[in-house]
Amino acid sequence: MLAFVKKYPKQIDAFILILGFVIGSNLLTFFKQAGLDEEIRQMIFEAHGFHYLTPTIAGFIIGVTLFWLEYVLFRKLIYWDRRWVLLTKFLVVSMLIVLTSVFIQTFVNWLVNGMNVQDSFMASWYFVRTDIFMSVYVYLMLLGVTLSFFRELGNRFGHGIILNYILGKYREPVEEDRIFMFLDLNKSTAIAEQLGHVKYSRFLNKCFSDLSELLPEFEGEVYQYVGDEAIITWRVDHISNPLSPIALFAAFETKLEQNKSLYLSKFDWAPTFKASINCGRVSVSMVGGARKEMAFHGDVLNNASRVFEQCSRLKKKLLITESFSRLITHQKNVSLVFLKDLVLRGKNTQTPIYDLVFL
Repeated sequence: MLAFVKKYPKQIDAFILILGFVIGSNLLTFFKQAGLDEEIRQMIFEAHGFHYLTPTIAGFIIGVTLFWLEYVLFRKLIYWDRRWVLLTKFLVVSMLIVLTSVFIQTFVNWLVNGMNVQDSFMASWYFVRTDIFMSVYVYLMLLGVTLSFFRELGNRFGHGIILNYILGKYREPVEEDRIFMFLDLNKSTAIAEQLGHVKYSRFLNKCFSDLSELLPEFEGEVYQYVGDEAIITWRVDHISNPLSPIALFAAFETKLEQNKSLYLSKFDWAPTFKASINCGRVSVSMVGGARKEMAFHGDVLNNASRVFEQCSRLKKKLLITESFSRLITHQKNVSLVFLKDLVLRGKNTQTPIYDLVFL
């Protein structure tokens, strides 16, 4: 199931949004009529031209349209002030709910109840000015906020991580073979000094937003954001292509280059990143009391972090360890270049470090 979720993240995202609105709309109808006498219920429904297909159709249309808005219109608002973004989203979603309600009610009155188009529209317009519709409107707005919250969690950190958390998979430590990528912003100190901490935070947020948009395509999950560093992870037995971590880094570089003019106009800096990749066995568990989070323990992360420190010294933007190199040795479109054996900080043994060349 988790493999399916990771393979089709965008489809899962659409499914959650559409199904959420369809089920939510029908639940509202159920609770609205619960406890009412049949005669009173029929009188209310007939007065407003209600049909039992209405919440299903309305929920489906709102879910589909909102999904399209999220992936097309709202993504263009990333450089706006957050207050204007929230106001724009509020107005757009409000119009969507009102117009959908008018359209569906008009359609039902015309097709099912046999009213002419003009009378159907007038009856629908009357309905949206009633207290009943106001309760429907508030409910659908709150439903949209709730669904967006859980979808945002899934999109940012991976639907697989959220699902595992809900299922309680890591209440007890579990051993897994995982790949880790440590990704860090170049010249972060200089950028922070020039931009100031508030603008620097917006700069990082934009960088990591660009990164998060790519994660579903390359099956990556965010483990942590630590300052100007992101740690991405993959389960070895779930990854469809061992080159996905490298492909993610290449795609991230391309995306940053495509958005270079936007970064320069907004922040006067064009970001670049360096990274290290390592893999091996780690233990996974939920840690903490009041504030729980998933934690990985093992030398795999320590080695990845220390190899990562060598990027600047060796003037390389991507370094990989020998353990990860074994996963991609037989890949035809890449070639490994041995750099040197390093004694990493805190270690007594040498660790082979490799550079990567695309063929």
